[in-house]
Amino acid sequence: MKFSVGLCLVLVVLDGAISAGIPKKDGLKNDEDTYGALVDIDENIQQDQVDYYEDPDEDSAAEEPPADTGGSSDVKVVSKPQTFVQQIGEVIRLPCQSSSKDEPIRVWTRNSNTLVFQGHINIANKKNYKLLPNGALEIILEGVEDFGDYTCKLAVTEIDQPEVLHHVYQKQQPGIKGISAVDNKHVFDMGETLTLTCQATGYPKPRITWHKNNEWLGTEGETLTIQNLRPKHAGSYRCLADNDVGHPAHEHYEVYINHVPIINVEKYIVNSDHESDAEFVCDVKAYPIAVVNWQRDGQNIVSKEPKITLERRKNNERNVLIVKNINENDFGVYTCVATNALGHQSKNVSLVKTPVVRKFEKSPTNETIKDVILQWRVESKQPISSHEVQYRRKGESSWKTITPEVNGAENDVYLIKHALKNLEPGDYETRARSKNNHGWSEYSDVVPFQGVLAKHGSHHAKTKHAKKEQKTQDSPLDTPPAQQRTEESSSVVGESISSSSTISSSLVLLASLIFIHVRQ
Repeated sequence: MKFSVGLCLVLVVLDGAISAGIPKKDGLKNDEDTYGALVDIDENIQQDQVDYYEDPDEDSAAEEPPADTGGSSDVKVVSKPQTFVQQIGEVIRLPCQSSSKDEPIRVWTRNSNTLVFQGHINIANKKNYKLLPNGALEIILEGVEDFGDYTCKLAVTEIDQPEVLHHVYQKQQPGIKGISAVDNKHVFDMGETLTLTCQATGYPKPRITWHKNNEWLGTEGETLTIQNLRPKHAGSYRCLADNDVGHPAHEHYEVYINHVPIINVEKYIVNSDHESDAEFVCDVKAYPIAVVNWQRDGQNIVSKEPKITLERRKNNERNVLIVKNINENDFGVYTCVATNALGHQSKNVSLVKTPVVRKFEKSPTNETIKDVILQWRVESKQPISSHEVQYRRKGESSWKTITPEVNGAENDVYLIKHALKNLEPGDYETRARSKNNHGWSEYSDVVPFQGVLAKHGSHHAKTKHAKKEQKTQDSPLDTPPAQQRTEESSSVVGESISSSSTISSSLVLLASLIFIHVRQ
């Protein structure tokens, strides 16, 4: 019985709570009766505002801006000045657009003094000139006389004549007027300054670059300046002008530097054998030109065919001595001597029967091992029987000696090749020699090289580090399942409270009333 009474009480309270939150239709009607139709009132207020602000003279027209009468003060040339760079045979159109609706008379002139068109009349009487409907002047460029400055004037009044000026230039392939130095000087002393100037023509303006002996110097512009001249600066300088029209133009300028002879020999030691030939090469640079002689035992060698031949090559800079059908007396030292007005220079060349160690080459292997490959090239007319390689850490006094295997020759050239395995990193030096049936050669020059640091396991270490880093980055992002469930639950509860706060309050009140009634 108590439960039935409580249930009825709940239903009554619920009905009251729900009814309290819903406006009733009768209530709205009462409000309308009291205050009137709100919508109708708003419409009346709006109409009153319109009536208040509206111009009482409904028939008066809105003021309009004055129409464009085409007055002289308003007429302008809309087209902008332009520059045309063309070739003969091409067609151009020079614009002359007016701001006026009424087309004014246009007067076209060339170079300010030659009348081309006046209105629609072709004053120049040239068939390659044509006036287009929009006032532009079309020109078929038939000759040099068609290039120049063209002016279009709008003949609005005698005083007011707005105009636009167009430039029409002819494309011209580059040319060089000349290349010169100060006082047209060609011979310089060491330490002086060289300044070359190149004057080029053409349109568009050519780009000027400088070259020496066909190598670009990295310099652009009309002027080239070199300070503190040395023998290496002597040679042929070239100015090249290019504007992408036709072929580039270029001119040369020879520069000479006064200096004593400079000698370079191709080989200081020459290997040969009995009944073979030998060739000695001596390159000489000097200014003034040097006199070059080959000597032996202080005596000049003269050409004596077929045994002795003297040749000059490369503009007489290369001096060659050829000795044929060699015998025992021909082995020994030969001297190249060069002399000019500023001094002389000499270099020796030895003719030997023993091998000659020529070129050292060092090439490391791949990154994963410490091996270093040492190799030389050796010349010998006679078969080589032994090779010897020596190396040591830089600063040490004793050498470590290795005897590499002897392989076959190609054109009397042998290859010494040896791999130094597991060499510790550091600075090293090495030398080599070879032996044939005439004996051991001289040791080669001592040359430096470096040990290679191995990179064992670098890939494995990198992979391991990457995995460790990935694990470290992932761990903070892993949220425990329990925490995730708690967060989800909290989110749902929060939404229920925020959306149903009024109903929940009513339910709490009802539960309290039921509990009190049951206890009674």
